[in-house]
Amino acid sequence: MEQVTRTIYSEYAAYQETQGIIAVEKQQPKDSLTDQFDILLLVVTRDSSIEWTIKHYRLDTLKVSLHVVHEDVLSRWIVLNANRRAVHWISEGTIIFERNDYLTDMKKRLLNFPEAERCLQMSLSFAKLLRRFQDGRNLFSRGNYYDAYTHVHHALHHLARLSVLEKGAHPEIVVWEQARMDDPEVYKLYQQLLLSEETLELRIHLALIGLEHLLQSKVLSGGKYLFEVMRERSIPWTMYELMENERLQELKVDLGSLVDFFMRKGLIRISYRQTKGTGVELVTYEPVV
Repeated sequence: MEQVTRTIYSEYAAYQETQGIIAVEKQQPKDSLTDQFDILLLVVTRDSSIEWTIKHYRLDTLKVSLHVVHEDVLSRWIVLNANRRAVHWISEGTIIFERNDYLTDMKKRLLNFPEAERCLQMSLSFAKLLRRFQDGRNLFSRGNYYDAYTHVHHALHHLARLSVLEKGAHPEIVVWEQARMDDPEVYKLYQQLLLSEETLELRIHLALIGLEHLLQSKVLSGGKYLFEVMRERSIPWTMYELMENERLQELKVDLGSLVDFFMRKGLIRISYRQTKGTGVELVTYEPVV
């Protein structure tokens, strides 16, 4: 296969900006990991003019999908689990070219899963879980069962991802197969929502009860990253300071609801700072744990 595709990737291997090239072969007749192509080539580059581009080729009967992606974009995909296929490409693909062990080191990094990256992913999953749970509960209380079902379904998905992350693994495309092994309680709750013969209203109601219970058990792992950032200094934080913190940019959208949730759980305490305005105090926050 490498001999056949060399015609395509050889020009990229000659570029000084190219960090490495990986080949991923189709494993089944319709394989989403390779965009349904026979082989997917991933070229990692430092070229600042490229973010992510795709080209399609045909070599006789062989169909090839070529992805050229900047190293920063690929790193973001992996750290934030924003493109789960990328994890498969790196971990399961065959290295056909690299400079200075770039891709070999990346494979090792995926295998070891740095704690800082894992904590960030847990916080992101927890934030999405919390938002979906709260929206689902509110919609359910108003009788919007179909919309509530959608949010509860998504909440369970994020809960499953969080459970897998707690075990130290990357959530994969087959996350429910991982959850079945790592957290049977979450898997059972998901099965009941999908397969129970109860009415839709009752299924959602039971799922919300289960979600609320399991949500409590994920509080410390879901808040670990935020608490670590807040402990970087001894004085309380304003919401503005938290929103502007470089390490919290990926949590920015959900930061307000996260702080409010942890405050109600007694894990973040509030205090007040006098402002120039008469009788106006600025709310500040600091971690209890």
